[in-house]
Amino acid sequence: MPKEAPPFSVQLDEGFLRLRWTPGTAITHAVGVAAASALADLHGPSALPLLVTMSGIRMVTPEAREGMVNYRKFPRVALIGGDPVDEVMAAFSHRSPMAIRYFTSEPDGLHWLLS
Repeated sequence: MPKEAPPFSVQLDEGFLRLRWTPGTAITHAVGVAAASALADLHGPSALPLLVTMSGIRMVTPEAREGMVNYRKFPRVALIGGDPVDEVMAAFSHRSPMAIRYFTSEPDGLHWLLS
């Protein structure tokens, strides 16, 4: 049986990492760990900023939120969403020790991320 594709994609761009969640995804702790592992494979020991496109995710479990809040591998994280629901889902990130901000515009998020 073929392995199921993950509900995200990761990419190393010029000077930052990119994580795109597939719309409709329910982010569980296991899915969050898989995404973190895929990002770590791209950047190795380097600490790079992260741009996260989260538009349309269905939910984030409490265990996944806790894991994300405690993950400290990125100097800055820009969360890109498209509506108030995405903003509410991103609100848990305010407890993180990392610099994290929510944006509705990718250019605005990139500007903050790379400045």
